[in-house]
Amino acid sequence: MINSLRTTYSEHIVSTYSSASTTVWYKQFWPWFIISIPASSIIVGMIQLYASLHSSSDLVKDDYYKEGLAINQVITMRDAAKDLGIEAHLTLDNLTGELILATRNVKAPTLTALFAHAALSKYDFSVTFIRIQADQYRANLEKPLTGIWNIYLESNNLWQLNGRINTNIHSKLDFNL
Repeated sequence: MINSLRTTYSEHIVSTYSSASTTVWYKQFWPWFIISIPASSIIVGMIQLYASLHSSSDLVKDDYYKEGLAINQVITMRDAAKDLGIEAHLTLDNLTGELILATRNVKAPTLTALFAHAALSKYDFSVTFIRIQADQYRANLEKPLTGIWNIYLESNNLWQLNGRINTNIHSKLDFNL
């Protein structure tokens, strides 16, 4: 009886394995699915490596030593503005492109403002403000401003005020010393 059960069981096992369709591993789905996970991460890594090697970042300065020396001049110019009691308030109209600068203790006929984009230096530009009244200056933008801008206001490299504005939220800026 036991021998007949063994024979029946072994025949069942043999028939099960011989009747199953066996295919080679590379024709099945799951091995390729498992291989695709690390393969895709390698491909993405190589794309990121290529992109990082072939693009430059404006956020990284090339010459730190020159930047360090220039900061002393900027500090001196800001201290000069503080000593002279200079204040400025900028109003931006993005629809017309008009910039109105209200000042205090400023005597210059023109002022220069550098608009430096917060992330991309290719968008940086300068604007010259012209005096229209005793304490008021005016300039025009060529196109509307969007995003975050650092604005550096100065007069003939004698003094400097700086401020930061998000033009998507605000249209006025008080320059701080």
